[in-house]
Amino acid sequence: MTALVSVNTEAGEHVQLSGFGNISAIHSGTEKFGFVYDLTKEGVFDEWSLEAGSSVGLQLNASLSDDWDFVIQGVVQDRIENDLNKSITWAFLRYKVSPDVTVRVGRIATPIYMLSEYRDVGFAYLWTKPITDFYANIPVTSLNGGDIAYTTPLGDGVIEAKFFGGQSDVSINTIYESHEVTLSPLIGTKLSYFTDQWILSGSAATAKVDEGNPATTLITNSSSNPSIFQAWPSLQSSLQDFEFENTRFYYYSLGAQYETGDWNIQTELSYTDADWPFFPDLAAGYTSVGRTINDLTVYGFASKAKSAGEIYELEAPPTVLLSNPQIGGAYALIKGNLDARVIDQETFGIGARYDINSQLSLKGQIERTWLNNNRIGGWSVDEQGLTAPVPDHIDTISISLSFVF
Repeated sequence: MTALVSVNTEAGEHVQLSGFGNISAIHSGTEKFGFVYDLTKEGVFDEWSLEAGSSVGLQLNASLSDDWDFVIQGVVQDRIENDLNKSITWAFLRYKVSPDVTVRVGRIATPIYMLSEYRDVGFAYLWTKPITDFYANIPVTSLNGGDIAYTTPLGDGVIEAKFFGGQSDVSINTIYESHEVTLSPLIGTKLSYFTDQWILSGSAATAKVDEGNPATTLITNSSSNPSIFQAWPSLQSSLQDFEFENTRFYYYSLGAQYETGDWNIQTELSYTDADWPFFPDLAAGYTSVGRTINDLTVYGFASKAKSAGEIYELEAPPTVLLSNPQIGGAYALIKGNLDARVIDQETFGIGARYDINSQLSLKGQIERTWLNNNRIGGWSVDEQGLTAPVPDHIDTISISLSFVF
């Protein structure tokens, strides 16, 4: 596993078993606005939670020959929709075509950001959890398909070009319920450059929604009485715009990491271009700086996420009809849902990591997130939360014990 330092237990000459885990406690959110670890998890509403960031994983590497090997990884963690299939994060067959070319087929980590190969391995990065403003809105973690990678020396380092494609199944939570969504085809490329101290990467990917629509309940509730369309004719067109299937996403990212024995500096930028009203285009990024003294690393980071481009404008019914409970209520609910997906927030955090030994680290982190312009798209809300006063900021405290074995 890339960047995973572990002690492997040999279960035979050609089989290796390794593992990792996080015991994480997170306090965040308010009574109406829940902290979102990522889109596959329930929000944390002004309480301590052990479920959001805790996990345990096992990985089996089996060498079949000099050129063939098989890898399977499972991660047990809290998810909105949870089963054995979702717990299997990797399951691929790898073939070394030549010293420069490698092919993987099966379930792989989707290589679209810097933590792709170890997002669940808390021991592999400084923070108590992946940077929320950047990673919480990336639901795609694994891909059923494959990739091909070409690697060659360049200057003082190595450059790798990777092309990938396949299908991804994700769970997306809404104020009503969780929905299963299938993205197919999902295709992309990633270019990376590695030296002793630097990692530079850039990726581009696109995915089409093949099945699933998180707005189904909203569409159904808004169109339960056909007579509403006579009074509000533009509603029909809006509900058609809310259909999720056959829409497309485009994802772009750039990343850089500089690491020595004393310093760890990492930054990422991303842009998500979406064709769906409930996912406005999103720009996100962060910069993290850590300084290590003996076994202790202190660090700080700044991050930001903001909806970009044009925000969907819902055409209102005639003003005289807004006093009608059914029409006024439908308009307020739809507009509230649309507004609740718009993001404009920034975070500053500080923390410390103490490496107890080569396999165990203890980390603590405090961060403050400012919600700008009353934008709540980065937080979990219910129907009551759509009309609740938006706080100026929300604080998050997290503690984690991360380990590998």
